[in-house]
Amino acid sequence: MTNILRNIRYRRTAGLLITVILLLVCSLSLQGCFKNIVSREPLPVIIWPMPPEIPRISFVNSISGPSDMNIVDGAAKRLFNHFLKKRTAPISSPHGVAVDSEGRLYVVDTWIKKIHVYDALENEHSIFPEKGTAFSFPIDIAVSRNGRIFVTDSKDAVVRVFENRGRLFVGEFGKGFLKRPTGIAVHEKTGELLIVDTVSSEIIRYDIATFALKGRFGVEGKGSGMLHSPTSITISPDGDIIVSDSLNFRVQVFHPDGTFSHAFGEAGNGPGFFARPKGVAADSDGNIYVVDALFDNVQMFDRDGRHLMAFGSPGYNYGNFWLPSGIFIDDNDIIYVSDTYNNRVQVFEYMKGD
Repeated sequence: MTNILRNIRYRRTAGLLITVILLLVCSLSLQGCFKNIVSREPLPVIIWPMPPEIPRISFVNSISGPSDMNIVDGAAKRLFNHFLKKRTAPISSPHGVAVDSEGRLYVVDTWIKKIHVYDALENEHSIFPEKGTAFSFPIDIAVSRNGRIFVTDSKDAVVRVFENRGRLFVGEFGKGFLKRPTGIAVHEKTGELLIVDTVSSEIIRYDIATFALKGRFGVEGKGSGMLHSPTSITISPDGDIIVSDSLNFRVQVFHPDGTFSHAFGEAGNGPGFFARPKGVAADSDGNIYVVDALFDNVQMFDRDGRHLMAFGSPGYNYGNFWLPSGIFIDDNDIIYVSDTYNNRVQVFEYMKGD
């Protein structure tokens, strides 16, 4: 009987030892594979404009997945994901992009119909929604100072609201009223959420706390203050509302109360003209950036609409674009551009001063 018990203990111990050895081997193997995956050539130095002019824009990074932001899973998590055959989803078709007050990057992926969250400080990449609430066709995203996340779903014609980095679904609003919500922006100074409705060619204003409808402005047409299939919206440091009036081939600027201020741009194929204006953003100096999907570049204007410069060109290399769409500029003048058909977000920096 004693020998039988010894044999059972021996087999259990040997089995456990073999399991530990296998896990260590697999872990080391995964670490080796991981090093091969994330190995990356040094990023080039690219600036616009070229000397002797003073450079204003510099290329910083190109993000296709977590490793491009130095987000690395621990050995245990990699091992766990390996056995579950769970792979980290790369960016497939980025559109809306935003950065919250703590530096997390949010990317709307219209292909997988989810939102990527890159948290470099916490060394974490996640995707939401994981289950339950689903998007039909998400387009744009905005994050308030308190961390509440708003995502437009143009197909379902609603705005969905999340908290806790997208882990908690709060609710939705606009159903039955919105027709095709696309661009979205938080106006912290007025306590409003501003939503572009592309089909009705107007801007819808909601109370950011209660989601109550506060009003609207814009009507379809070509005159000042009139819109034709607008797509994107942003808020300037002064609180002005900037809208890409896409099929009027211009950008319009409104006062915080929604009254018309001024417009700039027209159809053409040279600097200062537009072919398909999409995303808009403003830096800390009030300069306005406009993504043009057909020019494959970003044009930069001063706050009054005078053309300053452009950066980017058609192609696949760093600093090139292929049908870009969204843009976001954070509080540090870091510029994020959704390079949609190149399946990545490219990062640039606005260099102030002399």
